[in-house]
Amino acid sequence: MAEKRELYEVLGLKKEASTDEIKKAFRKKAMKYHPDKNPGDKTSEEKFKEVNEAYGILSDADKRDKYDRFGFAGVDPNAGFNGQNQGWGQDQGFGNQGGHQYQTYGNFNRADHDVFQGFSGSEFENLFGTMFGGGGFGSAQRKAAPRKGSDLQATLTITFEEAAFGTKKQVRLNGKTISITIPEGIENGAKISLKGQGQPSANGGPNGDLIAVMHIKPHSTFTRKGADLYINVPITVTQAVLGASIIVPTLKDKVSYKVPAGTQPNTVFRLKGKGIKVLKNKNPGDLYVTVLVKIPTEVTTEQRDLLEKLDKTFK
Repeated sequence: MAEKRELYEVLGLKKEASTDEIKKAFRKKAMKYHPDKNPGDKTSEEKFKEVNEAYGILSDADKRDKYDRFGFAGVDPNAGFNGQNQGWGQDQGFGNQGGHQYQTYGNFNRADHDVFQGFSGSEFENLFGTMFGGGGFGSAQRKAAPRKGSDLQATLTITFEEAAFGTKKQVRLNGKTISITIPEGIENGAKISLKGQGQPSANGGPNGDLIAVMHIKPHSTFTRKGADLYINVPITVTQAVLGASIIVPTLKDKVSYKVPAGTQPNTVFRLKGKGIKVLKNKNPGDLYVTVLVKIPTEVTTEQRDLLEKLDKTFK
């Protein structure tokens, strides 16, 4: 049988530790190793027994004094110190303090059971009731605390324009129709949580939530980066050389833009405020226009002669 560890070591304390330090160390260790928090973990269960035994001795001034002087023999009820059985394993602790007595999972020093002393019944329940669902340690009758139902997740496909300007969608779920308000400027992959629209709880808790994940269809003309939009607009060689007014489409309408003379291929112009208005920003983003100069792939004989004459004028 493995040698028992020194009790102060079990609680991570020095021998001169105060009563409050002992209580605090016990709380921390008991929470860490409690069987309800570590189901099926034999190592944690054994450590929990060690913690229980250590606190049962060190929290009692008389037992602690005997342990400090004589070691485990000082608190063994069969050792006969002072000719008396000190009540180790007797019906005391919470039972004699108007509280509750909690039976441990093992047998310490041949004692049939041990108690957590130093806490009132209400204090003990407050410490462990919330964390482990109420009731005493190891209690077969402990009722599970109400838990929230499971969340549901659904992918919602919307158009590029619906994402830009916002919309309302309806989905059919669990036999009922749920309306979802989609704010303007929502981005691809964003999630909207609808509280209480998920799975019902199995034991009286609140319903779970519905998590709607946005999938935005790509646009045939525009691309998007945050609140900004991007578009390619073709122009002719003549328009690039001489300059011209061109029509640029936006998500809402079409606007006229003056291309300056001598515009080079792939030049980017910015149309301020013609992008998307996102939820967190007061002002919409911008529209970035890349001009693509179209080079003819076929020319007539007359056009070729004119181009050659024009080319000579540039030399």
